[in-house]
Amino acid sequence: RGWADPTALAWLDAGGRGRHRTTLLSPFDSLIWDRKRTLRMFGYRHALEAYVPKEKRVHGYYTMPLLAGGQIVGRVDPARDGKTLLAKQVTVDKPAAVAPMARALAEAAQWVGCDTVHPERVSPSHLAQPLLAALRTEGVS
Repeated sequence: RGWADPTALAWLDAGGRGRHRTTLLSPFDSLIWDRKRTLRMFGYRHALEAYVPKEKRVHGYYTMPLLAGGQIVGRVDPARDGKTLLAKQVTVDKPAAVAPMARALAEAAQWVGCDTVHPERVSPSHLAQPLLAALRTEGVS
């Protein structure tokens, strides 16, 4: 079960819309702690794969979901190599998630003092080039 402020629900029912934050979530973020609730609310199945043998991992060691537009629309397994943020495995759920992923990766690079983002694997693969172009737009290619 979830709780919501009745005033906020009334505002939404009246057509109100707020600005949603685009960000990468920690695998330990309170928004996704309760895996059943996360699946019910977002249709997103999250599993911490740090304890899964490398060859059996699907999304990566420390997968961070992408929250954009009030929805989880992708995920990334980040790492750092010097001044480069490595996006070891990037998954975007739809083409519209490419630009938000690029923004979130650029912000994450800034958090950790990196000036370059290098996506190693992108799924689906046909979105790799659009992601690279979006990263260039963000100034972190």
